[in-house]
Amino acid sequence: MMPMERNTTNPTLDTVIICTTRMRELAEFYKLGLDLQEPRPQGDNHLGFQLQGIYLGFDKIVEDQFVHPGAVLLWFRVDNIEETFERFKNMGAKVRYPPTEKPWGDTLAAVFDPDGNIVGLAER
Repeated sequence: MMPMERNTTNPTLDTVIICTTRMRELAEFYKLGLDLQEPRPQGDNHLGFQLQGIYLGFDKIVEDQFVHPGAVLLWFRVDNIEETFERFKNMGAKVRYPPTEKPWGDTLAAVFDPDGNIVGLAER
């Protein structure tokens, strides 16, 4: 077996786009839950937020696209997990699990967004 060549592209995750039939509702969910500024529209079928080091966008699925919503897990590191978790819960987000301290020292929690994607929260 030939040894694998070393990856020289130095990839970093730059952008996450969630495809959805409820673009505005989903953008509002993340805006309110994460206490973000208004999303930036780019045409009629895209809204997005510039976060620290990554762009989070939402594409509206149009009828002729072969894309479906769901099956995305997003993790956000936050300064106050209790406050952020309660904000999502008060918005009516279904809870996957409440803030839980893990053996490695992080506290994690997770809720579901309106499309059923998992929104994970982490605090060191």
